[in-house]
Amino acid sequence: MHDDSAKADDNTRGLIKSPQDMFAGLFIIAFGLLIMWASSNLTGGRGANLGPGSFPRGLSFLLVAVGVVIIVQALTVVGPRLEAWSIRGPVFVLGAVLLFAMTIRGTTLNIPGIGRTDLLPPLGLIVAGPLTLVVASLAATERNWTQTLIFSAAMTAFCILLFKVALRLPIPVAPWAGW
Repeated sequence: MHDDSAKADDNTRGLIKSPQDMFAGLFIIAFGLLIMWASSNLTGGRGANLGPGSFPRGLSFLLVAVGVVIIVQALTVVGPRLEAWSIRGPVFVLGAVLLFAMTIRGTTLNIPGIGRTDLLPPLGLIVAGPLTLVVASLAATERNWTQTLIFSAAMTAFCILLFKVALRLPIPVAPWAGW
């Protein structure tokens, strides 16, 4: 009898059939719009001459489209209700992104009256990459440290090969070693 009342409750939901999907779709759209706004001053280019804004703009359009699909699904298909979530994941993932930004090229502050203060020296991709992935792994409640360290080393090596060697981007790999 409990199952029948649960099915009746699901069938009588209002306009939003899946609140969890609705909020996920809204978040994805908001993130896509943020990327679109942040890359609005970059040139897009045309055809084979893609500019620096081509990838972020294309990504933003795809995110908005995926968000719209998820919202349409949330309005038509009964799905999970909005559940409580832990703040742990977003804090550690966003913290890892900020840590990467602060450590790859170093962090300095210009304080009026005091002058320039170096908070962190430039550590480069060889240190910032694994450090970022280890901090991001703290978002999970369960983790295997051996797998995390192996994955961090492999991803850092892949990023060095891709961005520094193959694409020849000016990313500091180990500024303290001259590379």
